[in-house]
Amino acid sequence: MSAAPIGRERDTADILRIVRNSRSVSLVGAGGIGKTLLAVRVAEAALPHFEHGARFVDLSRASTPEQATAAIGHALGIPESSDASAAEAVAMALRSRSVLLLLDTCEHLTPALGGLCEELLAACPRLHILATGREPLRVGREVVWRVPPLALPPAAPSPSGGPRPEPARSPGEALRHEAVRLFVERATAARPGFRLTPGNTEAVLRICRMLEGVPLALELAAARIRVLSAEQVLERLDDRFRLLAAGADGLPPRQRTMRAALEWSHDLLAPEERVLFRRLAVFCVWTADKVAPVCGFRGLAAGSAERAHAALVDKSLITADTHEDGAVTYRMTETVRAFAAERLAEAGEEDEVWRRMLTTAAPYLEGLASRLTGRVDWEERMFSIRMLDRCLENTLQMLDRAVPLGLVQEGLRICVALRFHWFVRGLQAQARSRLDRLLAVPAARTPVRARAAAVRSELLLPLAGPRGAACAAEDAVQTAVACDDDPAQGIAHTALAMASLRLGDGAAALRHGRRALRLAIASGERLTEICSLGALSQIARSRGDFDSSEVFLTRGIAIGQEMGDRWCVARCLNALGVVSTRRGDMEAAARQLGEALNVFVEMELLPDIARCTAGLGYLDLARGDVSGARRRLSSCLRLSIASGRRLAVARALEALGGLAAAEEQPERAASLAGAGAALRASLGLAAPHAEALRAEAAAVLSEEAAEEAWNAWRALPLEQVVERALFFPAPRRALPSLLTRREREISVLVSKGLSNREIAERLTISQATAARHIANIFRKLLFTSRTQLAEWVQRNGLAP
Repeated sequence: MSAAPIGRERDTADILRIVRNSRSVSLVGAGGIGKTLLAVRVAEAALPHFEHGARFVDLSRASTPEQATAAIGHALGIPESSDASAAEAVAMALRSRSVLLLLDTCEHLTPALGGLCEELLAACPRLHILATGREPLRVGREVVWRVPPLALPPAAPSPSGGPRPEPARSPGEALRHEAVRLFVERATAARPGFRLTPGNTEAVLRICRMLEGVPLALELAAARIRVLSAEQVLERLDDRFRLLAAGADGLPPRQRTMRAALEWSHDLLAPEERVLFRRLAVFCVWTADKVAPVCGFRGLAAGSAERAHAALVDKSLITADTHEDGAVTYRMTETVRAFAAERLAEAGEEDEVWRRMLTTAAPYLEGLASRLTGRVDWEERMFSIRMLDRCLENTLQMLDRAVPLGLVQEGLRICVALRFHWFVRGLQAQARSRLDRLLAVPAARTPVRARAAAVRSELLLPLAGPRGAACAAEDAVQTAVACDDDPAQGIAHTALAMASLRLGDGAAALRHGRRALRLAIASGERLTEICSLGALSQIARSRGDFDSSEVFLTRGIAIGQEMGDRWCVARCLNALGVVSTRRGDMEAAARQLGEALNVFVEMELLPDIARCTAGLGYLDLARGDVSGARRRLSSCLRLSIASGRRLAVARALEALGGLAAAEEQPERAASLAGAGAALRASLGLAAPHAEALRAEAAAVLSEEAAEEAWNAWRALPLEQVVERALFFPAPRRALPSLLTRREREISVLVSKGLSNREIAERLTISQATAARHIANIFRKLLFTSRTQLAEWVQRNGLAP
C-alpha cells in the first residue's frame, strides 16, 4: 500500500543473505505488517544473484492448489496446453533456470502449496522460493522470518499500571524511528502543511505505539490527518480500541490492532463512502470508469461514485497504481479487501454487485472486441491488451459467478468477446474450463451459444488434440447451422481445417479451410478471415505448393496491416519466412522473420519467440551459417524448455537433429531425433520428421548403428538430454557446399597466401568486402585462422 518503503533496510539486507543461501524462505506475520513490500524489496535486491531474475506471483485469489500452479505458470509466461499438467510445465520451465520465485499471500493454501513447493525445489536445483503468509509453508529446510513491526521508541515504565505518559522527546529524536517516519510521511502526503512539532510529537508517538508499528494501520491513521489533528486521531483511536477490547474479539493481538484500525477508519467514512467501499470488494483491480456502472445503485447515486472513490483514495483505503503505459488502476490490499468483503456480505449485496459486474462487462467487452476488428493504432491495441491482462483475475472470477447467478448468456458473451485475448496470451485452458461450465447448462440454441461452442473448438486444438477439437467443431457447426449464424460457422470450419490437416486428411482440410474463408468474408469477421488464411497457407505448404501458401499469407498480412494489428501480421510473417526459406529467398526470409521476432519480443510471447527463433535457425542452416544455426537453434531449445511445453521441446530437438545431419554427424542426429520422438510419443503424437532423420542416419550408418543411436538418449532425464543437445562436438567435416561460389573463390586465394588487399585487387572488390567474405567463411566453417582454411582447401581439392 505504501507509495515508497520506509525503513526495513537492515531487515532487507538480512533476508537477502538468507535467500541467497537458503532455497525456501517464508516471511510470516499478521495482515498489514508489510510482508509483501518487504519481500518485493528483497527480490529487487536479489536480482543480480539470480541469472534469470525473479518472478512475483500473487496467490491471494487462488482458492485451490491447481489455481496456484496456474498462477505460477502465468507469471513465468508458460502458455496452457495439453502437453503436460501445469505442475509439470512449471517444473520443466524452472528445471535449468536460476530464478527467485516470490509467492505472495500463501496462508490459505497450506499445506497443499507446501507440497508443490517441495516438488519444485526437488526438481529444480537452481530455484529459490521466497513466500509470504500468516504461517509458514512447512517445507523441508524452510527458513521462517517473522516480520516485525516498524521500529518504535522504547516505552516509559508505568509502575502504577495506568496510562504511561510519553517521555519528552524532540521531533528529531522521534523521527529516528521507522514507525514515526512512516506516519509523518503519509500524514504530510495527506496534508502538505503537516509537520512534526514539539506540540504534537507526544500524540504521534502514542498513535504509533497504539498501532504497534503495523504499517497499514499507521497509513490509515495518517490519512486522517487530512481533516483531523494528531490529538483528535489519537482520541478516536483510543475510543475504538476500548470498544473492541470490550467485545472480547478473540483475535491475536496484532490482528486485533489491524482490525481496530480498519473499523475506526470505516466508521469515519461518510455513508456513500461506506457503500462504495464494501462494493469495491468484488474487484481485484479496476479502473475509474468501472466504478459507477458496477457500484452506483441503491444508496450510492452514480453521480456520487466518483467523489466517494476519490475520498477512499485520500483515506488510504484504496491504492492507485500508475503503469508504464500511463494507465492508472486501483486496488485494495488483501487485508483491506477482506474487511470490505465482510461488510459486503453483511449488507447482503454480494450477488447483486457481481450481477451488475457481469451485465456491464459483457457489452463493454463486446464493444472492445468490435473496435479492435477495425482500424486501431498499435499503441492503443497494446494498451487494451495490457488492461485485459491486468483485469484477468476479475474476468475469471466473473465467469465463475455466471452460472450460480443465472447469467449464462452474459458469461458466453464475455468468452466470445475475449477470443483474441485467450489466444494472444495462451489462456486456452482457463477459457476452456469456463466455457465447459457455461455450455453445460441446458439452453436453446442461440447465435451466442453457437459462437461460444465454436470458440471452444478452437481452444481445444492445443489442449485435446485434433480429434477432440474436430468433434467439438462438428457440434458447433450443427448449432451454428440451426441458428443460421455465419460467424460461428466460420470459426468452427477453421478449427476443422486445422484438425483435419493434423489428422492427415488434406482434402477435408482444404474443403473446411475454403468454407471458413468464404463465411468469414461474407460475415465481415476479420480475425476469422486471417485464421482461415493461415490454415489454408499451412495446407498449401504441406503439399509443397509454396506459391499458394505465400498468396494466402500475403492476404493475411494485408488485413492485419489494415487493422493495425501487428501480432496478426507477425504471425503471418513468421510463416512466410519459413516459406521464403524453403523457396531459397534468403533475404526475404531474414526480413520477414526479423520483423516477426521484434513484435513477439515486444509482447513477451515466449512460444512465438521460440518458434520464430527456430525459423531463423533453419534460415542460417540454409545459408550454410553453421555457427549462426547452432546459436539460434540452441536458443530455441532453451526458450522451449522455459515455455514448459514438451511438444515445443520435441520440435527444438528435431531441429538440432537436422543441424547435426547437415554437419555429417549421423549418430548425433539420430540421438536427437530419438529424444524428440520420445517426447512426442508421451503426448500420443507421431514423429514423421524424427523418423526421416533416423532413416537418413541409417543410410549412412548401418541399420543397427542407427537404431542404437536412436535409442541412446530416449530413456535419459530431460535435463541430461538438453545438456547433451547444447554441447556441440567439433564438426566431422566442414563441407564446401556451405560456401557460396564467391566464398569458395576467396578461400582458394587465401590458401595461396594472398592478403586481403591482394584479394580485393584480384577480384576488383573493396578490401572491406574481402574482409567481410573471409569473416563469413570463418563463421560458416567454424575456423579461426587462415592456416586452417588453407589446409581445408587443399584437403577438399578446391585449389586448381
